[in-house]
Amino acid sequence: MVFRLEMFIYILVFVIAFLSVMILTPFFIKLGRKINLVGVDIHKIDKPIIPKTGGLILIIGVFSSLGAYILLEELSLNILALISASFIAWTIGLIEDIRGEIDPRVKPILLLSSAIPILLLSSYSPRPELPFIGATRLTKIYPVLVLASFPIVCNAVNSIDVLNGSISFTSIAFFTAILIVSIIHQSEYPLIISTIMLATLTAFAIYNKYPSRIFAGNSGSLFIGAVMASTAIIGRMEVVAVIALLPHIMNEMYIIFSMRGLRSAKQYNSRPITIQDNLITASLDREAPITLVRMLSSKIKVREDNLVRSMSILSFYSAFLAVLTNILFMR
Repeated sequence: MVFRLEMFIYILVFVIAFLSVMILTPFFIKLGRKINLVGVDIHKIDKPIIPKTGGLILIIGVFSSLGAYILLEELSLNILALISASFIAWTIGLIEDIRGEIDPRVKPILLLSSAIPILLLSSYSPRPELPFIGATRLTKIYPVLVLASFPIVCNAVNSIDVLNGSISFTSIAFFTAILIVSIIHQSEYPLIISTIMLATLTAFAIYNKYPSRIFAGNSGSLFIGAVMASTAIIGRMEVVAVIALLPHIMNEMYIIFSMRGLRSAKQYNSRPITIQDNLITASLDREAPITLVRMLSSKIKVREDNLVRSMSILSFYSAFLAVLTNILFMR
């Protein structure tokens, strides 16, 4: 009886998240055009104007589903911490979508505030599980790591959102890893969050995939990043998260090192890729920023959707390694 009730709850929250995004996204596509919250799809020859109201629909999908879960179960401090942390990151992204790009040196500082709810509510354990070692004791340094994780993860997810569908499919890979590990260890909190996120992202991907009809925007990418960081910290899945996010993190590191610090891409005249007949190829300019997309399109001309497929394969491979590491090397 208890098992049936739990299954009903998981199915219900999945359906609510999926259907709310599927049904409401067309409205938010029209809303984005109406209020002029749009962006240019720069990887198309005709440069179409696409609404970037995806962050609004993502937060509605996730929070409506979490609301149903809270009504059926309870509002735990962990759920409250995740809601608060992700809402703060979403707000920062929304401000950026509306008012324009925030200084890349200021943005990480602002994103530190997303970690405050987790720290204030003590929704973390300073004893992360590490491969071969098991539980460690990082009482003093762990809160600092919690603070640092939000700017790192949020910016990494934001930087991967450069092609139609890239943020959707790479994020699905991440939450698939979290879901599998949660099932293995019967961890309720990360299981419910990953279920909701997979439903939300799957529905969103239908509209966000090539050719995209809606962008996630900065609000969407920062929101997803904050949910990732919160789930890893609160669910004690730090190692799984880091391995699953390797393509995101490496992409961000490539960008920072090649641009010699936290700088806006608008300060660079040279782009990492060029567009020829709607095909993407890596720039030959040595001064151009190094990105994952530039490396994947090196010496070839490739369609945007094929590039996203390659990025997705990398993400799912990292997700597989994350699960494998947890099974084989974690106590």
